[in-house]
Amino acid sequence: MKTPAQTSRVRAESAVKRRYASAARTPEAALCCPVEYNADYLKIIPPEVIEKDYGCGDPSRYVKPGETVLDLGSGTGKICFIAAQVAGAKGRVIGVDMTDEMLQVARRNAPIVAERLGYANVEFRKGRIQDLALDLELLDRELKAHPISGAAAFLAADELAEELRSTHPLVADDSVDVVVSNCVLNLVEPKSKRQLFAEIFRVLRKGGRAVISDIVSDEEVPEHLQTDPELWSGCISGALTEDGFLKAFSDAGFYGIQILKRDEKPWRTVEGIEFRSVTMQAFKGTQTAEAGQCCDGGNGACCSAH
Repeated sequence: MKTPAQTSRVRAESAVKRRYASAARTPEAALCCPVEYNADYLKIIPPEVIEKDYGCGDPSRYVKPGETVLDLGSGTGKICFIAAQVAGAKGRVIGVDMTDEMLQVARRNAPIVAERLGYANVEFRKGRIQDLALDLELLDRELKAHPISGAAAFLAADELAEELRSTHPLVADDSVDVVVSNCVLNLVEPKSKRQLFAEIFRVLRKGGRAVISDIVSDEEVPEHLQTDPELWSGCISGALTEDGFLKAFSDAGFYGIQILKRDEKPWRTVEGIEFRSVTMQAFKGTQTAEAGQCCDGGNGACCSAH
């Protein structure tokens, strides 16, 4: 029997899938913060993508030409399609999302963007961002060919998933120059967050970096808010504190952890707790600050370094 906490986590992930599946069909204005993007990059992106995209920042502005970019929780693909233009024909962009409806929007618009760009450098893959080794579409195909029909088959399916992680990873080790994400990390359940940051570290090449926009809180989010599926799927209940967010990257082995942008005004305030957008950067295998030194990002934000 599941404990109440386990049940709430299951419901939280289900709530995220339901809400974002619905938002892929009908735009939901309250699901994200207002964000200003470079209008030049939006010109070639179909309106459907823009209308059904949700986020709280623009990590794509930190992408460089020629890079391999991984977007976690890519949704309808707006950040991917912007990054495709910045990375250029020599770059590559991979979007990962777990919601079929979001992937459908992104994939049907990818050829349109490619035609307008004159090159195709974007692909979308189905997976959970805390488990970037498991290709969910590949697993689906295997399970359809060998349906689960009892306890033995269930255990075999678990073994199959582990084999696929090893032999056909969704995203390989040390294969990405920059991982970006826009208001998605907070949606991952608490028990999987450590794995999430470890996965970001795993897929990055040495010297690569993560540039993440997400919601953070100024106080710890109490348990009764964490068990509210509506607040969880609305990018509230799963938020870490700003210090906790930076520490999660430090604990995963990142260096030069720096706040690039912090919204002065909170996006929402719930029970006196302020929730605001930040964009941060962290490096794998490259120490960009001396131990104990405070980095500045232009706004007095501190960073964590080993």
